[in-house]
Amino acid sequence: MTNAFGGFLHTSPLSNLTSSTAHPPDPHAALASNCVRDYFGPVVQTVADALHARGTSTLHELVANIRHHCLRDWNKERGRLVDTINGSVSNKAKFPSELHYHGGKVKMNKARGSEAGFVTDASHVRAALIVLLHHSLVKVSGGGNKAASNKDPENEIKQKPDPTSPHTHYRYTFLYEKARMLPRFPRYVEHAQHSINDNAAQIVECLLVNGRMRGEDAIFSAWEDAKRKLQVEEDMEDDDDDDSESNKTLKDIVQGFKKLIEGGYIEMVQPISTNQDMLGLQKEKQDGINGGEFEFGMNEDGTIVAENSKKRSRSSSDDGTVSKKQKVDHHAQNGSSKDDNLDDSYGTSKPDHARILPLLAAQRKLIPVGSVYRVNMSMFHTSLRAMVLSRLVSDMYPDDTDKTAKKKGQSDNNHMEHVGAIVNAALTFAARQEHAPLGRILGTEESEEERHHRMAEWGTFCPSQIVPFLPAEVTKSLKSQVGGLQQNLSALLVRMCELQYPPVILEIEEALGHPKGGKFEICTRQLLQNMRDRIVHRVLTTHHGLVAARIVSILQMKGHCESDVIAEDAMVPAKEAREVMHRLHRDKYINLMDMHMTKTHNSGTAIYLWDVMPSRLLKTVKNNVCTALLNLRLRRQHEVEVGKDWMDRAKEAGATEENVHEEDKKKYHAFCKGLERLDCACLQLDETLMVLKDF
Repeated sequence: MTNAFGGFLHTSPLSNLTSSTAHPPDPHAALASNCVRDYFGPVVQTVADALHARGTSTLHELVANIRHHCLRDWNKERGRLVDTINGSVSNKAKFPSELHYHGGKVKMNKARGSEAGFVTDASHVRAALIVLLHHSLVKVSGGGNKAASNKDPENEIKQKPDPTSPHTHYRYTFLYEKARMLPRFPRYVEHAQHSINDNAAQIVECLLVNGRMRGEDAIFSAWEDAKRKLQVEEDMEDDDDDDSESNKTLKDIVQGFKKLIEGGYIEMVQPISTNQDMLGLQKEKQDGINGGEFEFGMNEDGTIVAENSKKRSRSSSDDGTVSKKQKVDHHAQNGSSKDDNLDDSYGTSKPDHARILPLLAAQRKLIPVGSVYRVNMSMFHTSLRAMVLSRLVSDMYPDDTDKTAKKKGQSDNNHMEHVGAIVNAALTFAARQEHAPLGRILGTEESEEERHHRMAEWGTFCPSQIVPFLPAEVTKSLKSQVGGLQQNLSALLVRMCELQYPPVILEIEEALGHPKGGKFEICTRQLLQNMRDRIVHRVLTTHHGLVAARIVSILQMKGHCESDVIAEDAMVPAKEAREVMHRLHRDKYINLMDMHMTKTHNSGTAIYLWDVMPSRLLKTVKNNVCTALLNLRLRRQHEVEVGKDWMDRAKEAGATEENVHEEDKKKYHAFCKGLERLDCACLQLDETLMVLKDF
């Protein structure tokens, strides 16, 4: 029987140490590894798997570990022969020119396999590590001097790391939980488009693709994409209409960038390195390099060295004059500058950036010159959580008027209107409290005490504070009622506090007599628990039937029970109940505890009690969902690899007549329909995993 997946590679040489093929299996690590391979390629996947398998490592340790698994055993005599040939090739006078290879040297294939994931070159490992660093998938720690720390660890003085010193050692840790979020990038772009506008979504997309960018570069990249979509000509000075339309688009993009920062959807981070830092290190060492950057190289063993022979003299002279770019980096690191005209000189050499800088001149407190930004995934998850919980509350308490309640003579005050919109507005306000840079928005610096006081107020709100986040129709409806907007909103929040199964809102300060209409807090933990219980119940019902879901619910309510008691409460025969419970125990949903009455441990006199551990139950459901998502992703990747011919034919549909046949059209539509079904299933499972694990 032939293998349907023959030739389909989806793992790296080190995946067996971290993925589902390891013992015990880790489906989350396998999913993260697959996401890295899908987005960055097999070389980056190998480096990520090596970091995750070995743990926190230096670059030298990482290269040695990868070579241990990817480098094959080769004959030293053959290596010496290759070196001799390379030495002869370098002497062109003795070696015939027609026998020169590309570059004049012979290279040995030292990889253990032919797949691209077998990495043996240290420069490839370093490049893959830079990609992971740029996308914030690796955490950097250390940077201290080992020789100094070994002398006196207690009295060690923390110094700034020197990247040019051979004693400086950085350690890297792979964040596989963030790697799992790579498939959610389209969801982030769609949410930015829904929350702000299309220009903000374009900026978020550019930042997600590049990892991190300077503010001016992100705006310029989004502007270029917008011009491509509008099909604007490159020489815009010849056409005044195109020029005005392009300027209007640029202004809208700058406003969208500002809204993203104010909303906390993107965050400012420190640059990985700056020219000013390099210049300061060079001056301290007095090595004769003025105004340039160190060129770092790597030996065959993976050790980073500073190659002083490579010098750059771009804009500095011997008297210590600093270039404009270096001044910009210095001011970006130290905050705002006293001379705004000097700061705004960054990028004036580029004609396109010259249009961006005047628009950003009035926003320098919020957007410093040369500042680097990345997407704040925590803010996007908090916003998505607000949408999910508001949808849950809306399903439990719909907005439509209950006509049956009116017929029975009940008052309209018991009906909950606009509950979902209010929960969404309150959670959105709480997310802004946590992630928005209020200090840069207000232009003030808060003290440590003020910051802790603000953190203690996260999640609490007054009715007037969530009004800007309410939909227009909800605001109009509350304004049209007697008492006005704030009074009706406060009364509705008080009625929502009466809901107990599950609780939705908690009244912290009594609304009666309160100058701001009371103080409230959304019961986020209880709503999430209710949402997760629903998911667990649905998973059990789908995989093991309604009786199994009922048995798990009984055990969650009553605790340790015997099988006969459970069968009686579940209203099923004892034999069927025992079979179902043994299947649940096999799949690690429930636990079995045996209590022996005698020292002989006789099974006939022992008491067997069944129980459910909530943490183990939730972990099992997470692992099953993660495994299903990984299998669906592998199925889709395999289908895409098998159907490359169909996709190539679709691209050349106008130039060739291969797809004109009706049979070809049917097969192609069936192929596209299968991919669409797999995409929908992956999106649903990813949203389920997001609720279970990331919220």
